[in-house]
Amino acid sequence: MGYVFNRKWLDPCESLISILWKFERANALPGHIVARLMGPDVHPYEGIVPELGAVNLERLRENLPVPVRMLRVALLQPSQRRRYSNVFRHCRHCVAHGYHSVLHQLESISACPAHHRALETACRRCGYEAPYRVSVRLLEAPYRCASCRASYGGQGWTPNTPLMKAEYRKAFTRRYFERYLG
Repeated sequence: MGYVFNRKWLDPCESLISILWKFERANALPGHIVARLMGPDVHPYEGIVPELGAVNLERLRENLPVPVRMLRVALLQPSQRRRYSNVFRHCRHCVAHGYHSVLHQLESISACPAHHRALETACRRCGYEAPYRVSVRLLEAPYRCASCRASYGGQGWTPNTPLMKAEYRKAFTRRYFERYLG
């Protein structure tokens, strides 16, 4: 019967983790099944860094009806100039609306491009810093701490969640082009 997914649920510069959380929620899938979308050679509990070249885009595209160009933007771009955080960084306001951007992982960005709030790395309840890896542990805690399950901010995403405000969409798109193409 296939999976349910609508690419209209996605906002600009959405990270692969965020896309997979939406996919998981829309299909009521466990994390180990979603982690297997990365490829048969990826251990679902060890996971994989969502980086271009490490993730099999064709295999992912077979299961997610999302254009390959959108999946490329969702991945970290290998570069010696840009440094990425190895822990999950997020904006509480974005996560509350079911959004996480690949830009949040750039170490050169310390505040959310849309909300101008400092990015957080640790759970406010237990202090856990989740590794930024597509793994069962992170996938099975959408929009929540992978250790204590406390919310990172709000309820996260459901298929009824409205799209991001136009001004926020523009802010992420502008920052993406500045960082990756500028």
